[in-house]
Order: sequence, then structure tokens, then C-alpha cells
Amino acid sequence: MYVSPAVRTIRDDPVEGESVELLLEVADGATLDGVAAAVEDAGATVEERLEFRTLKASVAHERVGAVCEVDGIDHVETGNTLGIDPDGAEGAGEDVRPDGASGDGPPNDPDADVPPER
Repeated sequence: MYVSPAVRTIRDDPVEGESVELLLEVADGATLDGVAAAVEDAGATVEERLEFRTLKASVAHERVGAVCEVDGIDHVETGNTLGIDPDGAEGAGEDVRPDGASGDGPPNDPDADVPPER
């Protein structure tokens, strides 16, 4: 089973009182209903059934380890991974460049917060 680095971090060092949304890809030999029931028995709440045999579940940090041990799960990732849409990558935050500018306005607009091109 693949467990993403972010999920491993939460599993190994949970923050008490915090919860996380997980995407659980169900293995080919397992049933969605069976895995969903086992995930709920492990302390998670199955929020939605997604495409590609994936369950979206919310769980307390302290219960992530138990969810990762459920038989029939092939992949475990956090729900806030980057998504790709027709315009490119889409993240959870606002559009901020590495230099801290928001990217609004054309490159040479003196009123914009983007430095002029060199």
C-alpha cells in the first residue's frame, strides 16, 4: 500500500484535536462497501465515493494509523493534494508567486504588485 509522505507525517506525529480529509483508493480485489465499512470501524467518516474506486473520508489525526491498516486500501493521500484542471495546477491557497507578489496586473504595470520584467 502507498501512503503519501503527508499522511505518514500525520500518522507518525498526530496533532491532538485535529482532523484530516483522506483519499483512499480501494484495491482491485476489495469491494467499496467492505472497505468503507472497515474505514468507519477504524474511526473515520466516509464523506463521499469518488471516481476511480476512491473514498473521501475525514478522520481525527489520532486515527489515521488505524485507517492506514485497513485491508483493501491501495493508496492513501490527503484530500488537499493539487488538482489539475484545463488551465493547469490548482492548489488550496490563493495565487501567490514565490517572491510574495499576488501576480495581479500586467508585468510592467506600475500600479501592480508585480516587479517589472528585466
